[in-house]
Amino acid sequence: MNDLIRPISIISLLGLAAFCFQSGVFLISGHKFKNNSRGTLILILLTTGILLTFDALSYVFRGSTTQAGYYIVRISNFMVFTLNYATTFFYSFYCVEFIKSSQLSFKILRSPRYGAKNEIPVYLYIVFYACIIGITLIILSQFKGFFYFIDDKNIYHRGPLYPLSIVLGLSPGLTIVVMLFQSKKVLQKNVFISLLLYPFFPIVGIFCALCVYGISWIDIGYGIGALHLFYSSIKLMEIEFYKIKKDTPILSPSYRQTQIAPEMKKRIARSHFYQIICAMTGGLLTILIVVSIKGISIPERKIVIEKPYLENDKSKSVCVTFLRDSAKFWNDNDDLTRLGAQYNGMIYNNMKATIITNWKISIDVCEDCAIDPGAWNGNFSLIDDKILVRKPQGADAENIHGSNFYQVTPMKTLGFGCIMYSPSEFSPLNSKIIFSYESILKPLSYFVFDVALGLIAILFIVSLTISFTEEKIIRVEEENRKLEDTVKERTKELQEEKNRSEELLLNILPEEVAKRLAFDRNAKIADKIENASVLFADIVGFTKITSTLDADTIVGALNALYSRIDERAKREGIEKIKTIGDSYMAASGLFGNEPAEKNALALVNFAHGMLQDIEDFNSTSNVKLLMRIGINSGNLIAGVIGKTKFVYDIWGDTVNVASRMESSGQTSRIHISESTMSLIKNSVSPMEVAEMEIKGKGIMKTFFVI
Repeated sequence: MNDLIRPISIISLLGLAAFCFQSGVFLISGHKFKNNSRGTLILILLTTGILLTFDALSYVFRGSTTQAGYYIVRISNFMVFTLNYATTFFYSFYCVEFIKSSQLSFKILRSPRYGAKNEIPVYLYIVFYACIIGITLIILSQFKGFFYFIDDKNIYHRGPLYPLSIVLGLSPGLTIVVMLFQSKKVLQKNVFISLLLYPFFPIVGIFCALCVYGISWIDIGYGIGALHLFYSSIKLMEIEFYKIKKDTPILSPSYRQTQIAPEMKKRIARSHFYQIICAMTGGLLTILIVVSIKGISIPERKIVIEKPYLENDKSKSVCVTFLRDSAKFWNDNDDLTRLGAQYNGMIYNNMKATIITNWKISIDVCEDCAIDPGAWNGNFSLIDDKILVRKPQGADAENIHGSNFYQVTPMKTLGFGCIMYSPSEFSPLNSKIIFSYESILKPLSYFVFDVALGLIAILFIVSLTISFTEEKIIRVEEENRKLEDTVKERTKELQEEKNRSEELLLNILPEEVAKRLAFDRNAKIADKIENASVLFADIVGFTKITSTLDADTIVGALNALYSRIDERAKREGIEKIKTIGDSYMAASGLFGNEPAEKNALALVNFAHGMLQDIEDFNSTSNVKLLMRIGINSGNLIAGVIGKTKFVYDIWGDTVNVASRMESSGQTSRIHISESTMSLIKNSVSPMEVAEMEIKGKGIMKTFFVI
């Protein structure tokens, strides 16, 4: 690690940790943690602070071979990986609290069935179990080293399955992002953006970590995200402080709750499932593509070759030979004790998907050796009885082909060599060789990786297509449902309007007549009716009463009285014809096939009821009214007159005689004609007979019902 990067990383991590601890303590201050409405946010801040502190400790003690350094580095790295999952889970719980607009208890994790019953998003349980699986694999990695390992110098190295740990860490975050987008309707815009920004920082850190090794990009992203949540929370507290309600715990603004039609729940659940698959495979696919293009940087490794090879050993991932050319050697200035020779070395890269990007070689030699200038494919030096060979760098004179030329690509070789003078007894076959190299893993060269990448790409496309299609269908069904609801609502309104119109029409016309006009608006209503009975009623002395009372009192009294009589007419099946001033006109037998006797008796009974209604009215009213009633039976004409403000009316001699019965009658008595008397004589008590002059009719025999 670069000497400058290390202190920068430590300072950045400790600084963010201090801010997180300070923010958490600020939210706790003045409140008991158990009853604190922002308890989950406090857990996020404190957990993130601990995470950053452990990460900083791992940098501080990196490379320390003391006993304290040994334990601190291992514990710190384990805690960093574990707390990554813990902060992700607490963040998902925090999001669910906003979606449900209430403070939740961690007890809901015990029973997913209980959570589903209370409409807790299923994503919370997916994230929870994904984090449990991730932590379990981290524990196993402590023994197998497939995520990371720590060498004998107490230095952290990425393991062969390090990208898998990235994927496992990314999956819960992507699940939460999907949950936020699916709950967008119930979240206010500022809250939605605030919650969505938190995972943005560690996700960016993931890609930085894959591309640039040496800085804790992911953990720095967690720290920035946690502080962002804190400052957003403070802003929400400020907004809610100025709201009307100040006596409730400050947690979140009021959210709009949406109702989901039961028939759509399965389709929505299926859509959500494929959206999760799409998000996870999309994130995984992106990481694998970045890894395949950029490769995975593998820290420096060292191979010690005690017994040099004569040729390539393909069972080894890397093989190095250093041999004297049997055809090119000579005595040094005819000195038989010294030899000059060409020495050829070869680096064999037997790895199928790994490029050796930088390398250096240490070869043991004897004393009194010398190297001629002009070595090839390497920078050679002779120090302390060792030949040191390293890859030519940019500024080296040996770098005549460019730095990339001296990389060793998969399943390829790179030769190097020099002219060296040494004592004649020196043999390179007895020299220990130490080969150190840095490399980049290019997994596209692996067939299994290619197949996995293809399968993930297919799964991503399929899930994307299905989720897109399901979403479209859901939107169409939702629009159809809204349209159906609108149609039902409009139909209901129209039905109510129709009912009001019919009710209004029935207040003007009899029901039978209204039905005929509804069927044919141009129908002519003109009927000859046999054996009908007609009633006229009139207020006695009404003209005198009107001269002594104001209009409101008069109209109010008439309305109260005739409203009672209207209700009685409706109950007893009597057809009200009209009111003319203080006169009330009604009839029976206009519709239906009832006998004339029954119709006449019904109208007489109705007249008795009218007299009772007047008595009841007078007992409670300051205006005292009296009434004359006259009834006649016989044939008449009925019909509707006019196009506008039309009215149903009856005409004929029967109607005129009924009117004369009322005008010639007595106060509070029922005056009936002889024709009516003949119809009801068997059904009523004896009547008082009267003979009188009837205008237009002469002397008529009439009766007063007792």
